[in-house]
Order: sequence, then structure tokens, then C-alpha cells
Amino acid sequence: MGEQKKRPGMRRKKPNNGLVINVLTLIVIVLVVFEGKSLISLFSKDSLAQRIKTEVDEVLAQEELAQNKGASEAQSESQKKTPVTEKAPAQTETQAQTDSTVPAAYRDVVVPKAATPADDSYFADAVFIGDSRMEGFKNQSGITKGSFLTAVGMELEDIYDTPYIATASGNITVFDALKKAPYKKVYMMIGTNELGTYDFNTFKETYTKVLGDIQTIQPDAIIYVYSVVYVEEDLTEFDYVNNKNVDAANEKILEICKEKGYHYLNLNEVLSDGNGSLIKGATSDGVHMYEEYLKMWLDYTKSHYISDTGSSGTTGNSPSTEGTETTPATEATEATEAQDLNQV
Repeated sequence: MGEQKKRPGMRRKKPNNGLVINVLTLIVIVLVVFEGKSLISLFSKDSLAQRIKTEVDEVLAQEELAQNKGASEAQSESQKKTPVTEKAPAQTETQAQTDSTVPAAYRDVVVPKAATPADDSYFADAVFIGDSRMEGFKNQSGITKGSFLTAVGMELEDIYDTPYIATASGNITVFDALKKAPYKKVYMMIGTNELGTYDFNTFKETYTKVLGDIQTIQPDAIIYVYSVVYVEEDLTEFDYVNNKNVDAANEKILEICKEKGYHYLNLNEVLSDGNGSLIKGATSDGVHMYEEYLKMWLDYTKSHYISDTGSSGTTGNSPSTEGTETTPATEATEATEAQDLNQV
């Protein structure tokens, strides 16, 4: 055989190395991308978990801080409302108020709070004497027993001569009215109209005489003397009607009670705002109190008294009346007039 001839145009195919490389490259790229996403996903999951844990820790920390702050504020508020004091445990709120409104030297003449309040029957044989403040007490406190010798503008200076008291036979003076019936208790409220009128030594001298003459007419009566009640200074008509003068007047009244054995009823225990003034909003004019505060006055009077048998303290040392003759009226006409003396 002759030598075989090669066909024109026929060549041996060379291996396509480029395609293999491309395929391998594509595979590598796919693997890289897949593994990369896996890694990213792994790291992302770890990061997310860490963030969640961090945020939870922060929330818990904030809640704990808020709770601690609330507890601290509650404790602080409690300490403000209940200040620590060095007073004896047995000391009452009333005693604490008394201490703040009455000098220590005169506290023994202040009528203490009774274990049991009196009812209105305690006032059945009592007479209340005083100015417009006492008249407001008669009209709006709710008291149902007792006689009242009261008048707007009543003053120590003219109490002997001015016919303040209306009766069936005409107006008479306080002292003429006192002679018409016997009383076991006398309640005296005067002094507001005297603020700034004259010096307080003269006030003491005149008040001492008036109370002494009342005791002479009513020798068996317990004499109660009310404190002058504080005022709302920003509402009063005259600048001399102020609480500095009220304190000065009350100091003189305390001196009288101490020297003569009368019984001091410190209304400012319940009517003071704690800063030497009448409770804000208690009046319309700074002096004359609304019904709510007159009821507080009555409640105080019912819970601070000397009983006929000497309980709730002692009956006190009544001013001497030896050598004094009294002539309580017994005639029918006088008895009738006595019943007309503003009884409630």
C-alpha cells in the first residue's frame, strides 16, 4: 500500500484548556461566594445576638435604676412628711402645737385636751361674752346650749357703760345682764378691737379688772379666757390689726390667767397655719371666720374643759371672792329677762 495521504483540511483537535480554566474559575468563584455568604451570615447572626443581649442588659439596668430612684424618692418624701423629732413618744399633736404658740412659762394655765369631749349639755349653764367674733361663733358654730352676751364692736374700754345687750325691757350693759342669772362657766373672748388702740400694759390692767368684776358677780363660775385668734394680715382693713399685736395681746392674757388662776383656751392651736397667722382662706375680711372654722372652734372648746368634778386637769385656783356679796336675781321678771339673753 502506498502511503496514506492526509485529507486536506483535517487537523487534530487541541484540548480546550481555556474552557477548563474558565469552568474551574467559575466553580472557585461560586464556592467563594457561597462560603462568603455563609461566613457573613454566621458573623451577622453572632452580631445580632450580641446586640439583642446588650439591649436587654441596658433595659434591665434602666429598670433597676428607676426602681432604686423611686424607692429613694419615696423614702425622702416619707422623711419630709414625718420629720424625726426628739419629743417624748407620749407627747400629743395638741401639746406640740401648744408649745409653738404659748411661751413655756405659761403652759400650765392652758386647758389640756380632755380624754373625752364634752357634749353641748356642758354649756347649758355657761355664758359666752365677747365681740363680733364671739357673735359669729354663736350664729354659725352649731352650738345648741348656752347664753350669749355678744355685740359687734364690744371693747374693754366701754364694756361697763355701753348697753350692748338687748332684753325684753330694753338694752342693758354686760354686767347688768350677768346679774340676772347664775352661771357655772364664763367664756370670755375680747381683744381684737383693742389691737393698736392703746398700749398692752393698759390692756392687761383693764382686762384684769373686767375679769375680776365678772368673777365677783359669778363667784362659782369657772372662768375661761379665749386667746385672741390670729388674723389674715393681707385682708385686714387696718395695718395695726396684725399678728404681732395678736401675740402681744395674748401674752398679756396669759399673764392675767397665770396671776389670777383663770383658764386659758388657746384657739390658735387649731386655727393657726403654723407660722403665726390664721389659716389662709379662713375669712373674707381677715378677721371674721367662715362656718368651717367656727365649727373647729366649737370642737376645740368641747375637747378642752374643766369638769365640775375637776377632771381633765384641775379646777384651778379661782380668784378669791371672800368678803364679796352677790345677789343673783330671783324675781320672775328678771328670770324672764335672763332667758332672753341670746340663748341658743
